[in-house]
Amino acid sequence: MRSFIIYIALSIIPVLSFSQNRKKIDSLKKILPVSPIGQHYELLNQLAWEYRFAYPDSTVLYAQRAYALGNELKLTSDLARPLNYQGVALNYKGDRLQAYDLFVQALDLSVRQNDSSQIAHSNNNIGRLFFEQGILSKSYDYYIRAYNIFKKRNDRYGLAYTIQSLGTLQRAQKDYVKAEKNYLEAYEIRLLMGNSRDIMSAQMMLARLYQEREDLQKSDAMLAKADSIASRMNDELSLAEIKLLNAKNLVEEGKLIEAEQVAEASTKVIERVHYVRVLPEAMRLLGRIKMLNKKPSEAEMYFKSSLKIAARTKDLQDQMEAYRYLWKLAVKENNKDEAVEYLNQYLVRKDSIKDLDLARQVERLQFQLEIEKKDKENEFLRLSKTHQAEIISSQKTQNVALLVIMVCALCMASGLWYYSRKRKRTNLKLEAQNQFIDLQRKQIEKRNMDLSMQNHKLAEINHEKDMLMNIVAHDLKSPLARIMGLTNLLSVDGSLSQSQQEYVRLMKDVTQSNLDLIADLLDVNAWQMENDVPHATIFNPGELIEERVAFFQHASISKNIDLLLNHDANGTARSNAGYISRIIDNLLSNAIKFSQKGSTVIVDAQLQEGQFILSVKDNGPGFSEADKKLLYQRFKKLSARPTAGESSNGLGLAIVKTLTDRLNGKIELESEIGKGSEFKVTIPVKVIESVSV
Repeated sequence: MRSFIIYIALSIIPVLSFSQNRKKIDSLKKILPVSPIGQHYELLNQLAWEYRFAYPDSTVLYAQRAYALGNELKLTSDLARPLNYQGVALNYKGDRLQAYDLFVQALDLSVRQNDSSQIAHSNNNIGRLFFEQGILSKSYDYYIRAYNIFKKRNDRYGLAYTIQSLGTLQRAQKDYVKAEKNYLEAYEIRLLMGNSRDIMSAQMMLARLYQEREDLQKSDAMLAKADSIASRMNDELSLAEIKLLNAKNLVEEGKLIEAEQVAEASTKVIERVHYVRVLPEAMRLLGRIKMLNKKPSEAEMYFKSSLKIAARTKDLQDQMEAYRYLWKLAVKENNKDEAVEYLNQYLVRKDSIKDLDLARQVERLQFQLEIEKKDKENEFLRLSKTHQAEIISSQKTQNVALLVIMVCALCMASGLWYYSRKRKRTNLKLEAQNQFIDLQRKQIEKRNMDLSMQNHKLAEINHEKDMLMNIVAHDLKSPLARIMGLTNLLSVDGSLSQSQQEYVRLMKDVTQSNLDLIADLLDVNAWQMENDVPHATIFNPGELIEERVAFFQHASISKNIDLLLNHDANGTARSNAGYISRIIDNLLSNAIKFSQKGSTVIVDAQLQEGQFILSVKDNGPGFSEADKKLLYQRFKKLSARPTAGESSNGLGLAIVKTLTDRLNGKIELESEIGKGSEFKVTIPVKVIESVSV
């Protein structure tokens, strides 16, 4: 979830850079008071559109004025446009439910007015709203509807906008082939239209796409074109942003000297105009380049500058990244005290971001439930209106029949008795229909009461769930994390006696056990809810296995267990390093936990033919046939017991199996009672031949 939210933010940055044309706003505001009243509607809408990102409240104000004026003028088309503009502004402010209501109102109004342009824009806006909430399937349906209408109208501006939205959705799903096709199609349309800012925006989106899929040559080519347009327009900020993207490509290409020059120049511009959204990322990039160029003091300065800005803007993601690079730099410089401190700060913010991810998942679920509830209410209202229209139509028909009867009665005295009886029969039918309508009304009222009670119960259950997750995430996890940080600081204090050091160790073990239990419970729940493809990163499997084995050396030494590592996994690969790290940790923890003192645990890792192969072998009690049937089930404690009284929650192997499956890998067990066990995990990875870190 966090990676998707970060992706959404990065996708919107190029739009925001060109979102407000100050010169055009000033010009429109000067023209408005002196223009004829007939032009006010169009001018108010243009002002609302120009303000949409920088000052969304102004967009709402001008769009409301435009909508009121349109109603006064009794416009028969285009009246849905100011409703759409209000929805865009409210969505940017974060009021998504109200934005959704306005988009639906705009869609209904444009359908009534048979305004195909606004029908398409309303569908595209609803699609973007669902996309930004991570509801991709619904988003795609609305995009396709908008695309078909724009294509039928030959509306090139709307068509380019919707095609680019489809490309962004496919890019979020890692479908880079389709995303590139749509981005290029939108780019060609914007080239034909000739708007320089739109062309530059399309070029930057293509450059970011190529950068994500590591096609640096194409990314550089697009950045060069965007650079040319920004230079002609004398757009200093856009030019700096383009240079920053170019510097990232140069780092990946190993051109560190050129990357350093480009990054320093663009960062000076970003820092001078105080573009806070991009500044922390620019500082980290410079720090990374300095670290690769073996300039540790300068690298540390830039990492700390990035951290300072992130702390001021309260951006946990940027803070976590800054601490991660500071930790790596301290390790590289063999500064153990600072490495421990930076690592603790990094882990605390990482846990905080996980808590935010959980809150965002709950928020997204609540949003989806609210939307479904509104859709049901709207459908019910439509059915009610249709039913009422049918009744009114029927009554009109009956009234006409009565009028005909009255005319015939005046014209034909002989038929008076016949028509009188017919009218009585008609009245009886009307009375029966009214009784039937009254019965239906009572049934609908009863059904509404039942639905209201069910919704109330669902809200109570959802509230109880939220309260429980908040207790686990905040009231338990954060204090334990702080205790762990304090014990880490005590453990490096050389003034403690031997008995005090033992107490500190026991405190760390107990605290870590509780943190592990909470993390396991939260992770199992999160992975059960999560359907997205695991986020892949570039990492060194050899360094990862060495780091995790080194982490468990203390536990193995405390039980007098030899922890041996054999690996041929050095190189660079692409997969989910976090998942693989978690698999290694759980297997090592179990092997040490269930092995006797004085025994040996052997870890073997290989990187060959696109696969990362991990083997963990111990001399523990082994698994019986009955154990093997329950091996990967959650909360199932098997016959073996920890040899030194350690805790066991029955989640370790279940987590290993879940993560292995999510990575399309496989896990095998070789074990006999009394002769130990060997777990072998095989995970497909993409081996990278040469990448600069």
